[in-house]
Amino acid sequence: MAETANNGELQNVTLKDIFEQIKEVFSTYISSYVHILNKFIGILRKVSTMRFERSTLIKYVKKLRFFNETLLNYEFPLLTSSDITTVRLQVKAIGSFFIKFLEMQDILNYYLTQSVQNEVISKTLNYKLNFPDAAIERIEDSYNHFVKFTQWMMQSLLIDDELSQIEVIQFSIKCAVEDNVDLTQTTNIFLQEVAPVESLAEYMELSEEWVAILKDLIARMENEFSLAVVQWTEATEKKK
Repeated sequence: MAETANNGELQNVTLKDIFEQIKEVFSTYISSYVHILNKFIGILRKVSTMRFERSTLIKYVKKLRFFNETLLNYEFPLLTSSDITTVRLQVKAIGSFFIKFLEMQDILNYYLTQSVQNEVISKTLNYKLNFPDAAIERIEDSYNHFVKFTQWMMQSLLIDDELSQIEVIQFSIKCAVEDNVDLTQTTNIFLQEVAPVESLAEYMELSEEWVAILKDLIARMENEFSLAVVQWTEATEKKK
């Protein structure tokens, strides 16, 4: 259990604040995708041959908005105690939601950075209508860290059942085992072991550090998204 300063209620409010910070950073992450996808869809409207891809991306935007609205409408309960069991129940609930979102996001990222990229080249012969490599790198890096954070927020509290697994992590571990990779020496973020926290105080402190990292990654990703929009706009204007 976390140590508190004679006031358990203060500790409870702090825990709720931590959860709200986590909720906010995930909402910002989702909103970033909604924004860039809407920009990309607007560009693809100028390309008649990309009608199917545009329709598919519109479907993804609707899904993202659903996830975001659901998350924003969710009210974290005011914890009545700092008992670790109560905190685990809350973390497992929100963690399960994050996993559901991230599994869909994995498919979207693949579609956006692989399938759509190839279709743009084959149907328009204009590679400048694609996401730049720097933007794709940020997409992948941000996603990887959101996945790792979700794993950490659960497993650091010893929440590690079969229904709380993330496919990309499980697949990475499976491949590493088959290739005899030394898991203690790897730089692969998915293969790095999650250590249990010793107290709720430590959990809250590390959560805040994670939130700061994720915010920075989102900012870097959004910067690359802005540059991508400039590239797309210039590419379409030249065809007028």
